Amino acid sequence: MNFLKKQFTNLIILLVFAIGIFLRGTWYGDLRLSTANAETDSYINSSRAPIFSWGMFAGQRLFTTNLIFKVANDPANCPIISYSLPGLGEEGKREVQPCFDKIALLQNYLSIFGWCFLGWMVASKLSNPLIRIFSATAIMLFGFTPQIAEWDSLLSPESLSLSLFAITLGIALELIFRVTKSEIPFKTSAEKLLLALLITVFLLWVFVRDVHLYAIPITIILLTPLLLIKKFKATRALPVTLAILLITFLVGYASARDSLRATRFPLMNSLDEYILPHPARVEFFQKFGMPEKEAESYFDAPNYQTWADENAAKAYAIFLVTHPGFVITTLWENMDLLTGEYGQPYFITDEVKNRNFLLTLGEMVNPDSGVVYLLSLVILIVYFFQAMGKQYTAKLSAWAWLAICAYGIAAATLFISYFGDTAGLRRHIMPSVEMFRLFLWVFLLPFFDMAFNKTSE
Repeated sequence: MNFLKKQFTNLIILLVFAIGIFLRGTWYGDLRLSTANAETDSYINSSRAPIFSWGMFAGQRLFTTNLIFKVANDPANCPIISYSLPGLGEEGKREVQPCFDKIALLQNYLSIFGWCFLGWMVASKLSNPLIRIFSATAIMLFGFTPQIAEWDSLLSPESLSLSLFAITLGIALELIFRVTKSEIPFKTSAEKLLLALLITVFLLWVFVRDVHLYAIPITIILLTPLLLIKKFKATRALPVTLAILLITFLVGYASARDSLRATRFPLMNSLDEYILPHPARVEFFQKFGMPEKEAESYFDAPNYQTWADENAAKAYAIFLVTHPGFVITTLWENMDLLTGEYGQPYFITDEVKNRNFLLTLGEMVNPDSGVVYLLSLVILIVYFFQAMGKQYTAKLSAWAWLAICAYGIAAATLFISYFGDTAGLRRHIMPSVEMFRLFLWVFLLPFFDMAFNKTSE
C-alpha cells in the first residue's frame, strides 16, 4: 500500500513538472532569445584562449564560461545584435542572435533541468505525500518564475551560477543519503558514479565565478572530520576527493592571481569606496606598504598599482577580519540590497505571457525579506543541535551536513561578492542572495516532514 501511495505521489510530481516545463517553455518566448550586457565582450574575448592552455583558467574569465562562449567568439559570424546597458537607461528587446542562441538554449535547458532535478531529489527524501508534492512544486516555481527564469536570457554567468548550484545540490543530496546508509561508503558502483558526477558538476560550478572558489575550503573543512569516523577510514574515495578539491583550489587561486581579474579592477573599486576616503583606514593599509598619496588620486600615485596587484588583497582581507564593526554596519546600512527584488533589469519583457501573474507567484516562493536570513540561521542551528543530540539519525545527519555546507557556501560567496567589488554590486550578489532564499525550501520542509512522521507513529 505504501509503495502504491509513493508511486502515485511520484506521478503527481511528474505531472506538475510536465505542466511547469510546458509553461516555462512557452510563456517566456523563444528559448533562443538573449541579450548581452557590458561584460559579455570580456567573456567572448577570454574564450579565445586555446582549450588546453593556462589561459583557459588564467584569462579575464574562468574555465567554464570560456568553454561555453567558444561557440560564439567569432566576431564575423557571431555579431551581438541585442545589447543592454540598464545603468544608462538603454534596455532593449531580446533577440535570436547567431551563435549566442546556442548559449541561451544551454542556459535555459540547464535551468529547466536543474530546478526540476533538485525538486525531485528533495521530494524523494521526504515521506509525507503532501509535503513531497509541495516541496517539488515550490522548488520548481522558485526557478521557473521571472525572478530567476528571466536571467537565463542574459549572456552573463548568473544563470549558470544558479542552475549548476541546483544540480550540484541535488546530486549531493542523493549521494549523502546513500553514503549515510552504507556500511562501507563509496563501495557500490552507483555511489562511485555519483561521487564522480558530483565532483565534475561542482568544479564546473566553481569555475563559473571567482567567488565560487571559496566554496572549496568550506567543503574541505566539512569533509575532513569524516576521516575520523570508522566507516570512512575504509575507503579511498574521501582522501582522493579531498586531494582533488585542494589541487583545484590551488589552481583556481593561482589563476586568479595571474590574471589579476579579481584584484585589478574589482578590488580597486572596493578600496576606492570603502578605504581611500577615510584617513584612519588609509593609515591601516599603509602599514602593509601602500604608497603615500602624491597625486590628486591614489590611482595616479607612483607604484600604487604595483603595490595593489601584489599586496592589496592580503591587506584588505586582514582589514575585513579585524574590523567586524565595519562589516556589520556596512551590511546593515545597505540591507535593502540584501532584501531587494532581484528581477533582471536588462530587457523588455513583451514576449513573456502572463508576466504579472508569474511575478506574483514568484514573490510567494522568492521572498524579498530580511526574515530569510534569520530563518536560515535558525534552521541551521536547529539541524546542528538535533544532529548532535539524542534525536540523531542517519537521515537527520545527512540533512544537517548538507545544510551546514550550503549555508556556509551561501554566506561565504555573499560576503566576498559584497565586499569584493562595488561596481555592479546588485548583480554580483544576486546568486548568493538567491542561495539563501532557496535554502528555506530545501531545508525547512524536512522539519515538517519529520514532524508529520512523528505524529502518525
